[in-house]
Parts: sequence; C-alpha cells; structure tokens
Amino acid sequence: MTPSFTVTNKLNWAGVERQVRAAIGVYADTSAKKLEGEAKEKASWVDRTTNARNSIRGTFGWNGSICSIILSGGVDYFVYLELAYGKRYSILVPTIEANAPAIIKGYRKVVGGR
Repeated sequence: MTPSFTVTNKLNWAGVERQVRAAIGVYADTSAKKLEGEAKEKASWVDRTTNARNSIRGTFGWNGSICSIILSGGVDYFVYLELAYGKRYSILVPTIEANAPAIIKGYRKVVGGR
C-alpha cells in the first residue's frame, strides 16, 4: 500500500487583495502629497492672495480596481494659470510629468514588479 497525501493551498486571496490594495493606497496618498507640496513650492506666479497656491491639492481615489493620483487647483481662475499666457504659469502638468517616472517605478516596487 502506497501512502497518499494531499497538499492544499489555502491562501486567502481576498486578504491578499486587501493588503495589496491598502499598500497601493498608502503609496498613492504619499505620492499625491509629494506632488502637492512640490507644486505649491514651485508655482511661479506672484501670489497676491495665496488662494491659488493654497487650493492646490494632491489626492488619490479608486474607481473599481484602478487607483488614480490627482493633482488639482481649486480656484475658478486656475484654468487660466494652467492654460493661458502661453502656459507660462502652468504648474500641475509639469509637476506630474516631472514625477511620473519615479512614481511608476515606486509603484512597481510596491506590487512586486520590476
């Protein structure tokens, strides 16, 4: 008689998914706050009221399984700072473009990729 045994893999995939999602959320929040701080620091316009600079927000959110990092300006004239005057005062898009490669590289480390 040959002995028999069964190996079962009882990995809790729901728990793993929650942990990965939490790790991605922490990383996205940290990255968003970094973008916010850099944009506030490097904004090149003359700050008369501090409203535009203080309205810059870095946040993140989930849409199903997709995590997005958002950098925004919250005053009604922010669109002019970003798009008018030959984009001379634009700060949101340049900040995102300058930091995106490092954020993606860090994300890959969080999820165990290369």
